[in-house]
Amino acid sequence: MRADAREKRRAILEAAWRLIAENGPDVPMRTVALEARVGFATLYRHFPTPEDLILGLVDVVFDRVEQVIDEKGRRWDENPAASWEATVLALAELEFGALAYQLVPATRRSDALRSAILPRQRRTAAVIARLLERAAADGLVGGAVQAPQFFIGLAAISRPLPAQVDEVAPGQRDWMVRTYIAGLRPAR
Repeated sequence: MRADAREKRRAILEAAWRLIAENGPDVPMRTVALEARVGFATLYRHFPTPEDLILGLVDVVFDRVEQVIDEKGRRWDENPAASWEATVLALAELEFGALAYQLVPATRRSDALRSAILPRQRRTAAVIARLLERAAADGLVGGAVQAPQFFIGLAAISRPLPAQVDEVAPGQRDWMVRTYIAGLRPAR
């Protein structure tokens, strides 16, 4: 894919992420094209149907999650606790929670969409499970924490906060994530 085509695809996915996270999966494709500042033909060339756009977004979320885990995991042996915290904080910075909650109903309405997402979901769940196993082996997470629990919990606290929250309580999301991390530690 040419560089300009990649950039347009990225712009479409970024616009769709924002719009769907805020308004749900029924955002008109025309609105996505306008927000991404691309022509309608360009949008439909990359994503012929709304389901294709949802699959593209799911791929972006899972790619970013896996990339963060891989990137932060490279320094695990140097300092497991710092690497674990940096990984969870970086995952929360993706702010995938609002998008994930909006996409779940769309996947429930479509067997084809659910079937297409399932293999990717399983692969990412396996990556998260390995992260949790590593964290549990280093005493950073209780052994009973499963990948879906971890991901759903992180989605709940990674939703974008209103701008006013940062004015009143700067660093609120990081505090919430660090509290989440502390709550995952094994009971002593």
